[in-house]
Amino acid sequence: MKLKFIIITFFILHFTFLFSDTIIDSVYSDPLLDGEINFSQNAQAYQVNNWMYDMFFGDHCGSYIDPDPNSYVRSYISFYLPDIPEGYHIDSVYVRLYQYDSGGYDASTGTYTDFPVWNVAGGDTIKCIMSHINYGNELDIVDWEKGDVGNPYTYQNNIGTITESGINGYRYLDVTTSVIHDYEMERDKTQYRIAFQIDTDWDSEPDLVAFLTGSTQPDWAKPQLFCIFKDEVNIEENVSYSVKISLSNLPNPFNPKTTISYQIPYPEVIKLQIYNIKGQLIETLVNEYQESGKHSIIWNAENQSSGIYFYRIKSGTQTKIGKCLLVK
Repeated sequence: MKLKFIIITFFILHFTFLFSDTIIDSVYSDPLLDGEINFSQNAQAYQVNNWMYDMFFGDHCGSYIDPDPNSYVRSYISFYLPDIPEGYHIDSVYVRLYQYDSGGYDASTGTYTDFPVWNVAGGDTIKCIMSHINYGNELDIVDWEKGDVGNPYTYQNNIGTITESGINGYRYLDVTTSVIHDYEMERDKTQYRIAFQIDTDWDSEPDLVAFLTGSTQPDWAKPQLFCIFKDEVNIEENVSYSVKISLSNLPNPFNPKTTISYQIPYPEVIKLQIYNIKGQLIETLVNEYQESGKHSIIWNAENQSSGIYFYRIKSGTQTKIGKCLLVK
């Protein structure tokens, strides 16, 4: 709890200073609840692993229960939900995971690959997905099917694809709808299952992905939940403006370029700046006098890492903030 308080305090102080109508709250996953469940076809048995280091999912090619070349694994992750600041509402929520290993085997060519290859009909459309579930206060073998369609503890099967690449690095997924559902259900945590849409392709070779997790990892590697809250009062005031700035960007998510478009109601000195999730100024795109009307500028984030970024425009007494997601 002390660590959580420090994290929350840092984000609130930092982002309140930068953006008075936006608060970013960040929490790490609970290593006591994170883990994986392994199923061995040979032994017809399950095993729960609450690793301190990593979590796997896919065709594991070897079981901890039995030397089974076609065992398979599903992983589970849990975040305790932060309190919603008074006067604010949920704008958006993202899960961030760090992928550090993956691999596969292509039976058609007899070669090993950097990402799972499923040697079955339609194997190229099989995704690594996250499902929104409820597995309570302890990971157990009964949680294996939580996430499957029709299971009473599955809130939503397949809320999105968490990874499609063998390149190591951060992976982000928008879980806003899932987290709002948890708040409405008055749950104290939000929980997910990570798994491929296939158990095994029976080629006796590994097809798997691994993410870092647990209390032994440095902070940059731990699974993290970013909650972005907006000030309801400021939003209501903005609606009442007879003239105001409009701001957006496309595409979003993007890689590595996105076009930020804005419209200003009168000639003014415009400042358009990019900030990272820590509130650090990354780049100033515009700082000049501009005529009223529509404007746009391309932001090339080629030298930035994957993640959530904020772009803030200031015109006279008006300020507006947008957010975008860089996915590499």
